[in-house]
This record gives sequence, structure tokens and C-alpha cells, in this order.
Amino acid sequence: MSIAPSQTDVFNVPTPPYMTTIGPAFHCLSVKVRNMIFGFFLSLLAAVSVYADERLQDWIPDILTIPQDAKVVTDRSIGSTVRMFAITTNADAETLFSDWEESLKGNGYPVKPGADNLSDRSIEFSGPGIANAKIILAPANEDAGNLIEFDATLN
Repeated sequence: MSIAPSQTDVFNVPTPPYMTTIGPAFHCLSVKVRNMIFGFFLSLLAAVSVYADERLQDWIPDILTIPQDAKVVTDRSIGSTVRMFAITTNADAETLFSDWEESLKGNGYPVKPGADNLSDRSIEFSGPGIANAKIILAPANEDAGNLIEFDATLN
């Protein structure tokens, strides 16, 4: 056993035996086994990050049907109450907004009428745990499909 001197030589602490550290023990494994372990952890990391990208925020009412081809492009939380995210989809936006508005009204979510002077389609609502929320069809380029933004202030 060796002794590790301190900078002031006041305290001397025994160092652990060489083989109890992870690095040398990892190098004792064959290259094939090390690559398998490294690949497993890399795959696990990729799976976790993909799941995080595909998951919608938990404040979205379950009654809103999100299209299967929806891709989350923005996901932000500001403090404990402000939530924003955006998705892209190739689904027909007018149909989506009509269905969402009917679903919200039919399930007890107060829906405010949209402003007549807005050229973009939008839905404003509130409900359990939601002080106010807005779903907006944002302008997007032709190749990206429809960009739909969700903004909310939670209670």
C-alpha cells in the first residue's frame, strides 16, 4: 500500500489498491466486451433523448388529439408557470383547429372567441390548472408543413 502525501505533508492518507478503481478494471476486459458496454450506454442515452424530444408537455388537455406525424420543434418552460412549445405537422390545420375547439368546449374548457382582426387561426382557452392558454397556427414555409404553437400560463 502506498501513502499519498498532502501538499503540506501534514496528513498522509493511504491510497486504495490499484485494482479497486474503475479505470484499470475496465481495461482488464477484452476490447469486444468494452465496446459492447460502451455501445449499450450510448444506445441508452440516445433512447432517452429521443423519448424526451417526442413527449408533449403534461399540461396539454388529453382531449386534444395530436396528429401522428407531429414533431416537436420548440419546448420551453419559463419558471413554474409559463409553458411554450411548437409542433410541425402535415395535417389539415383548419380541421385540427375545428376539432380542438369543439373538444375543448364539449369538455368544460371555456373557449374565448378569437379576435376578428387576426389573420392567423387561434384558440384561446382556460381550464383545470390552466390560467390561460393559446394555440396558434403560425406562418410557416411550404416545405415544413403547418407550424402550431402552444403557449400557456399555468395556475
